[in-house]
Amino acid sequence: MNYRNLLAGLAAGLLFYAQTGAELALASVPKDAPKDIKYILGFYYGNGENILIRENNGRLELLYRTALEDKSFAAANLYPLSKVHFDSYTLQESGPMSNTEAGVRFERDPDGYGISCRVGGNTYSRYFLGTTAGERAKPFRLEERSAEDWPKLRAEAAKATVPAALAAGEQAQLVDAATVAGVKVNSVYAGSDNLFGAPLYTTPKLFVSKEAAAALGKVQQRLAPYGYGLVLWDAYRPWSVSKLANLALPADNKDMLEDPETKGSTHNTGNAVDVGLYSLESGEELDMGCGFDEPSLRQHASYAGGTSRERYLRSLLREEMELQGFKGIEMEWWHFEYGDCSKFAHLNSEFR
Repeated sequence: MNYRNLLAGLAAGLLFYAQTGAELALASVPKDAPKDIKYILGFYYGNGENILIRENNGRLELLYRTALEDKSFAAANLYPLSKVHFDSYTLQESGPMSNTEAGVRFERDPDGYGISCRVGGNTYSRYFLGTTAGERAKPFRLEERSAEDWPKLRAEAAKATVPAALAAGEQAQLVDAATVAGVKVNSVYAGSDNLFGAPLYTTPKLFVSKEAAAALGKVQQRLAPYGYGLVLWDAYRPWSVSKLANLALPADNKDMLEDPETKGSTHNTGNAVDVGLYSLESGEELDMGCGFDEPSLRQHASYAGGTSRERYLRSLLREEMELQGFKGIEMEWWHFEYGDCSKFAHLNSEFR
């Protein structure tokens, strides 16, 4: 038997299956919606009602929310829209006892953004959120602190000590996230382009526990056939930075973060990460339906709006992360925790 030929044949077969797998993976990714469609997607309100316009495999759908507690619109009534001509559609509701039809018409501003939606005799006004290609509003920012405030807040946070209950537990071994092949580090809180409008970290480096880093590497390997990579926005966060963030939050926004004195943040353990996807070819971060740290209905993992592609990318990210031992949360599609964070101490060591 010619083992050299056998090995060459096996290698060729493995390459074929790898290439075929990559082609199948790419074929399953929904195409991006045209810009003119993206510009009318989103929330509309009127008459005490809320509707959501989304794209689904090339068609528009209207979601009517029947309960305000349905934050993600996952349980909303869904009505496909049939296109008549540009910005004019027909909604048809069929059932065992009724069969009704209504015209749906969108109005746009001079820049092409949808500003109202008329359904039958009811008009709904657009509610803009911002931060994606189909939105015109500016990204969410907290009430700005003055330049004089930040040194005082930093000094107060630096003087505080980690509560004993939070300091107890296993201490994670932290590693530089940049050492994980393929993972792109974009430390949002090292600059001013974040909801605080000011840097919270003193270095653009991000660190994560050794075990979580290994799991991120496996996620990255599985995403590569799709042409995607992981972008890491936040990871280990010293407890004093959580304290600083809490101090910087306005009084009516304190509920945006866990109280550092009682619960702290799972980021303090080194086992929590905030991640998205980027294109391996262009290096650009992918549109996942809303921006990182956007406090809106779109932040929910099960958010039913946006485009087929955006919902697919969120689902793909969660599936691959959870396969490697991470657990996502409903409130933030980008937040994942590795293993049982409750066993680990909340650390306060500075970035090295």
